[in-house]
Amino acid sequence: MPIVLTNLLSHLKKQIKLIFVPFYTQRKALAILRGNDDVKIEIGSGPKKKDGWVTIDLSFAADLYWDLRDKLPFPDNSVSLIYSSHVLEHFSYRDLRRLIDSCYAILKPGGRFSACVPNARIYLEGYLSPQGFDRSLFAYEPAFVSNLPIDIVNYIAYMDGHHRHMFDEKNLVKVLEDAGFKGVHLRDFDSSLDMPERSYESIYVEGFK
Repeated sequence: MPIVLTNLLSHLKKQIKLIFVPFYTQRKALAILRGNDDVKIEIGSGPKKKDGWVTIDLSFAADLYWDLRDKLPFPDNSVSLIYSSHVLEHFSYRDLRRLIDSCYAILKPGGRFSACVPNARIYLEGYLSPQGFDRSLFAYEPAFVSNLPIDIVNYIAYMDGHHRHMFDEKNLVKVLEDAGFKGVHLRDFDSSLDMPERSYESIYVEGFK
């Protein structure tokens, strides 16, 4: 078979798959809910499975393939717990609000949303006091530009084009409160949820529907 035709068929198969994926993902989400009153999901999980959790991301290796800019594929009031780790900062503010609103909608009354994000305040303080900034915080090499003070801010603000929103302790709480969450508060590191290798720069929050 000519390579041009082979490439065309491969492209068509991919497009057909992507067209039908949302339908099958929603059906799979409904199947997960059947007989399970305590569904826990991790959004933006990356290509991984997690025991006791339903993982959702734009990856066919996750349990559910889904674009998090779209409404999450679960019915309203159906999920007990939603968790995200270093995910929210990858969305522009409008997309972030839609995602948080969607999380709120699918949670059961009393359900919990728990998240961690990088603390931009650390890097802004580094700009103001560069001599005291810990350079080991530049852990993601492609985002490193230079040791100049402004590039401390560039590192966390843009992360080589991956970051679209910055958080500190106050606005992380506010974005959940604005979506209607109750009892929103900063929490401590939770070894059952959070990655210890990211704790050096993370802030943690939880709120309830």
